[in-house]
Amino acid sequence: MTTDLRGFRPQHPTLYQLAPDGESLEFLFAQCPACQKLVFPADVPGCSHCGDPLHGADKVARPGGGRLLEYVTLHVPLLPGMEVPRIAADILIEDGLIEEGVIAGSDESALRVGMTLRAVAVALPGGETFTCRFVPAAGAAE
Repeated sequence: MTTDLRGFRPQHPTLYQLAPDGESLEFLFAQCPACQKLVFPADVPGCSHCGDPLHGADKVARPGGGRLLEYVTLHVPLLPGMEVPRIAADILIEDGLIEEGVIAGSDESALRVGMTLRAVAVALPGGETFTCRFVPAAGAAE
C-alpha cells in the first residue's frame, strides 16, 4: 500500500514524523514536566491532564497507532476537494488521548471496534509531501 517515503515532508510536522522504516509514522508528544503524562500534539501550550504550561517539556516520539473506538464512512465532502468515500474514525492513541483520524481505503468490512491500528505515511499528489492514514495492524484483533 505504501512505499518508502524518506525524503518527503510531513503534511503536519508538529503531529508526526516518518519512522526509520520509511513507511510507518511516529507521533510527536510532549511529556509534561509536572505530571509526567504525555500530551498530544507536542506543541500544545498546556498539559491537558494537569494544566501545566509545558515550558521545557521533553518531546517524545512514539510509534503511531492506536485502538479504533468508532468510525463512519463519509459520502459527502466536508471540505472542498475532499475525496469521498472516506472513513473517519476516533482512535485512542494513548491513555486518555483520543484523536480523529482517516482510515486508508473506503471498505469498512475489515474494521472492528477495538482493533489495533497503525499509522502509515501516504504520499500526497505532487510527490513531495506525505500525510497520515491508519491501517489495521498485522494480527489486529478485537
